[in-house]
Amino acid sequence: MTTENSAGSTLSPRASEAVKRSLSPRQEAASRDVDTLIRCGRELLTRGEPARVADIVAAAGLSNDAFYRYFKSKGDFVDAVVEEGGHRLVRYLRHRIDKAADPDDALRAGIAAVLSQAVDPEIAAATRNVVSSAGGRSHAPKVREDLEKAVAEVLAVPITELGSTDPQRDSLTTSILLLAVMEHLLWREASTFDADAEVEQIVGYARRGLRTS
Repeated sequence: MTTENSAGSTLSPRASEAVKRSLSPRQEAASRDVDTLIRCGRELLTRGEPARVADIVAAAGLSNDAFYRYFKSKGDFVDAVVEEGGHRLVRYLRHRIDKAADPDDALRAGIAAVLSQAVDPEIAAATRNVVSSAGGRSHAPKVREDLEKAVAEVLAVPITELGSTDPQRDSLTTSILLLAVMEHLLWREASTFDADAEVEQIVGYARRGLRTS
């Protein structure tokens, strides 16, 4: 079997494998560079330290050319840091839900996991610093939409088990509400609200809003 390349000619399977082998080391190097840039940039941003491109590449031990090879601008880079943080949040959310004893406990644990981003003083401060670096916006629109969908996918498990007849819509609605409340609380002093009460408020609201037969 042959495959067609971008020039319109065809490559045999053996030739295609040769191309893949030649690209593999470059892909691995690029993955290492991007991972290092994001890790070092995240450390600078979450500490609230200056994070010019020059600071980021110096911390990563890379060059300006390397930075702009992977990112169109500093804003594009900050969006990547925010996106990576979203992935870590989703992993934590899934971990909390998987440990729960029953669907009610799972929903409560999931909601508490997301709100912990605003409730835990250390996590909240780090998140605020990253958001400030993004010009006061927590997500580019596509990054935010992807996070809403990812959180909804995890929440859909307990929501389905709680009897929702439309778990896809119910979980997305709950996800959008939950992330909005988290961002609202993020900018408030922790002493001005009761974290447990906020969790119970959203749990109750979500439970009452489920579409059931």
